Amino acid sequence: MLTTMQITFALICIVASLSVVQSSTEKSGHKTKEDCLEELLTKELSNSYNYLQLSSKVGTTQGFAGFSSLYFKLSDDGVSKAHDLAKFLALRQFDSLDLIHKSGIEIHSGIHNLADDIVFGSLEQAKLQNDQTLEKVHDCHKLGDANVQDYLESNILDYHIEIDKFLQDLKERLASTTDKELT
Repeated sequence: MLTTMQITFALICIVASLSVVQSSTEKSGHKTKEDCLEELLTKELSNSYNYLQLSSKVGTTQGFAGFSSLYFKLSDDGVSKAHDLAKFLALRQFDSLDLIHKSGIEIHSGIHNLADDIVFGSLEQAKLQNDQTLEKVHDCHKLGDANVQDYLESNILDYHIEIDKFLQDLKERLASTTDKELT
């Protein structure tokens, strides 16, 4: 027979171990799909702002109107993806929906430090942003909610994969053009 003190001690041990497990999962991943999707929404808005920064930096500083237009278009697409994601979240009536996650919008410092080869550097920054967003999409996809997975696959994942391929192709073409000019 267990005494009251043994039962109390066992319950305290169970609660303590659960709180340790919970805090470790909070550090390593997302508590809920809502948190993950809120972070993705914030990432899309951050990307939009950062693409505008790239557009301004490349267009006004160096006069590369084509690259400026590209980044402006990517910024518009980012806002559109964020808007669609916000509608998706609102229609599913997620609890505690924050349009901007508590971590806030991330401004890439690398954008302000572009100096030497601004076109290639801006492509690097754009690709870095897109890669980080793809990583966030994969994190949300891993949570296993079929409805969320379907939405991510049909609306966000394919778009970012296409942008990743496009930016990589543009970087490679620019690098090969630069190599030909040097020889």
